[in-house]
Amino acid sequence: MTVATSSHEESGLKVRRRTTLGTVTVEMAIVAPILAVLLFGIIEFGLIFRELLGLKQGAREGVRAAAVAASTTDICNRIEDSLSGLSTEELQIQLEYRTYSSEWSSWYTLGDMSSGGYVQNDAPTGSQIRVLVTYPHQLATGGLFSHLADEPGGQTITLTAQMTMRRE
Repeated sequence: MTVATSSHEESGLKVRRRTTLGTVTVEMAIVAPILAVLLFGIIEFGLIFRELLGLKQGAREGVRAAAVAASTTDICNRIEDSLSGLSTEELQIQLEYRTYSSEWSSWYTLGDMSSGGYVQNDAPTGSQIRVLVTYPHQLATGGLFSHLADEPGGQTITLTAQMTMRRE
């Protein structure tokens, strides 16, 4: 690092100017990687948060449809329609219900039944219906945050949203 000192006379006053060469470059070399990691972290977590909010909205739409006796096909369609910007091919939907008789039963897979030409889900009135939506988030920053991935060195994080509601 070189320090140069110069003096100039302006209107009878002596002005000393001190310049440091290379200091800004060294400081920038130290700070730039930290700022880059922070910036990419904000972007990555923003994308994760956006997808997670979409999954929660989809699960909420699905469980509401299930609570009013929609068929499993209608429930899945409602979930997929409410997900904007997410690939529905990679989406996994799990529909379950449980009943209460002095204590909660284990979870059963939700199915369909036909009643008078009308198809509805087979959860009994008053039971709890659970919708579990799972989606693999591809890391936009690649290996920068791969330590957060499901597998060491992987590129995906599994996002999950779950909603439960009583069958009406």
